[in-house]
Amino acid sequence: MTKASLNGRVLAFVEARMPDEMAGLIRRHGGVPLAAPVMQEHYRQDSPEVQQAVADVCDGRVEVAIFLTGVGANAMMGIAEGMGRLPEFEDALREITVVARSPKPGRILRRHKIPIAIMPPEPYTSSDLTAAMAGLSLSDKRVIFQRYGGPDSELPTYLREQGADYRELTLYDWGLPDDSGPVLGLIDRMEQGEVDALAFTSRPQVPNLLEIAAGAGREDALRDCLAGSVAVASVGPVCSRKLRECGIGVDVEPGHPHMGNLVLAVADYFGDGG
Repeated sequence: MTKASLNGRVLAFVEARMPDEMAGLIRRHGGVPLAAPVMQEHYRQDSPEVQQAVADVCDGRVEVAIFLTGVGANAMMGIAEGMGRLPEFEDALREITVVARSPKPGRILRRHKIPIAIMPPEPYTSSDLTAAMAGLSLSDKRVIFQRYGGPDSELPTYLREQGADYRELTLYDWGLPDDSGPVLGLIDRMEQGEVDALAFTSRPQVPNLLEIAAGAGREDALRDCLAGSVAVASVGPVCSRKLRECGIGVDVEPGHPHMGNLVLAVADYFGDGG
């Protein structure tokens, strides 16, 4: 069976964390990548709240730790290291219940040799996570977890209903990029018919793209393109939900939420006459 190919089509993306990997996937499947990052990470290395959480884990005052993203897990390890307590932090995590929302934080935790008690199945939504935690007794348990991509009421609501004593930590913020030129250039090229599809790989990318466009007076142009000739590709249901909440239709969503599957799904979409 012949693999689907993008056949020279331009697949733009707003991914900021792994742009080289995304571009490589697009080229591997016969496409032309166009990067226009819409996010920039701002770590909260000096946050007293996060430093206190690290100290509480080290001192045995936390019983459950929930890691929602790879970036957040890595940031937490970095903050512990900056405090000079990384070995203590790792040892303490090995003694409590550790939950990973997906393989991304899972990889960071395994790199530090920390056992994972619970990880939900795909597509790794908040609902999948709370369902996977159904057998975990949380009443009066001291829980920490990381804020993920903006406000999300489902996990805090679940923890509150289960009687947990929980703290939500903000380890980093997704700010706008210092240089908005690539994004505005992307909108120009979409208007000129030079872009076939635009890929979104995380939920925070959606409002950031709209904010950049609105700030330059280009939001209407952006929305017209995404409602017209440019196919909108979303990595998974969480991202797709955000797109639809913002009034943007989704043309492509892979069965499994990974960047490689996303690129293949776009190739299939065009191969089927999309």
